[in-house]
Amino acid sequence: MDDEALRQLRTRLQMSIPHPRYAHSRRVEEESMRLAVRFGADPEVCATAGLLHDCARDLPLDRLIALWHRLGPGLRGPDPVMFSSALLHGPVGALIAREEYAVRDSRVLDAISRHRVGAVDMALEDKVVCLADYIEPGRCFPGVDSIRNLAQHDLDAALICALGATIKHLVDSGALIDADVVVIRNDLLRKSRMMPKVGDTSAS
Repeated sequence: MDDEALRQLRTRLQMSIPHPRYAHSRRVEEESMRLAVRFGADPEVCATAGLLHDCARDLPLDRLIALWHRLGPGLRGPDPVMFSSALLHGPVGALIAREEYAVRDSRVLDAISRHRVGAVDMALEDKVVCLADYIEPGRCFPGVDSIRNLAQHDLDAALICALGATIKHLVDSGALIDADVVVIRNDLLRKSRMMPKVGDTSAS
């Protein structure tokens, strides 16, 4: 997607969602671009997904549920622990990106769908957009600066910490926890422990 196409997407999105949401989406777009360059992901894919990641966030819950059921089991993933805007807007956002914003790149659609809590076996672009949503400059929550510092050099470690912070917040607030969040964090943690560390010559 070239710069002009992205500019047109921004214009259309700005007219479709509340201003605070649009400002957040622009920050995620920019943070996604920075992380993509840093970690070798596709910058255009990440920028587009970052811009559109919350295109469904402000839809009424009944509308989100109706659109989610349209996805079919293969696209919507496991049933969420509860029907909430927080859990549904990613997969539904991918549908809206495809149907209303004419996005055809499956990598963009996957990154939008998975940005809320990630997924097992995430692509690099999925990780970038998911993390960008956590650490964009407008975010302010306990521990975010530590996650931002990790994101300077270790994408997976930063994402593991971000998901851990989500789980802790849900536990502390007495909320239901979608089991997928735990599964995804465990998957990332297991794989990160299998990766050789910088300077580790034990495998050679």
